[in-house]
Amino acid sequence: MSIFDYLFVDIADPRVHDWPFMSNPWKIIAIIGIYLYMIYVYLPSFMSDKKPYSLKGIIVVYNIFQLFACITIIYGLATSGWTTRYRLICEPVDYSENAMAVRMASYMWWTLLLKMTELLETIIFVLRKKYNQVSSLHVYHHISTLSAAWIVCKYVPGGLVTFTPIVNSFIHIFMYSYYLLSTLSRGPKMQKILMCVKSRLTMLQLVQLVIITLQSVQIFLPGCAISNVIGFLGSANGVINVLFFIHFYNKNYVKKKMLQSK
Repeated sequence: MSIFDYLFVDIADPRVHDWPFMSNPWKIIAIIGIYLYMIYVYLPSFMSDKKPYSLKGIIVVYNIFQLFACITIIYGLATSGWTTRYRLICEPVDYSENAMAVRMASYMWWTLLLKMTELLETIIFVLRKKYNQVSSLHVYHHISTLSAAWIVCKYVPGGLVTFTPIVNSFIHIFMYSYYLLSTLSRGPKMQKILMCVKSRLTMLQLVQLVIITLQSVQIFLPGCAISNVIGFLGSANGVINVLFFIHFYNKNYVKKKMLQSK
């Protein structure tokens, strides 16, 4: 219990302790466990003798929600420090009760909630029987980003690491715009255009991950007042995601293009 208190009380940010999901990791662990059970066990069994659901209306509403949510997150984080006093190099966390510092922490908490809603994407894939889209990359990416959002909100909800959700939300605006157009568009000409855009979106995601990983590395600079543990976790997760995306890009675009050219 003393180790538990040290990890989740003593070294954590006391301002967020009483916020929903933040007192301890059990609720987040439970959400991830339920998510894995639903997508790998319950829903595949439930859908085994059923036709795929269309869910077009739900997908349209979901993509529009994500677009507005990402814009809100960018605005909130940017105006809580990045457009006023934050620097790009090793900005420390302000743990004070200053209104702007608490506002930044609250937007990191909203980012955590947004990452929870993104788990619905996998549920939709399974209900539509798009099992090929429930890849190791997809599942790991969602679980790791949710876990990272909780860790950041729990321990460092401010400073340097808040740049990551800004970049991520910016890329997601392009992604969900593409998904929305894909759902609404008809005709082979538009589908061909969207197919060209899809590969570029994957490359944008890859560039984003490289930027985020390099940003995490600067935590190891001498005099940087951010825990090296956060640097190790951010860098390791970034490298794993980069490798996943490189494999995905080569498999789905480079190799397919080579086969088509033969």
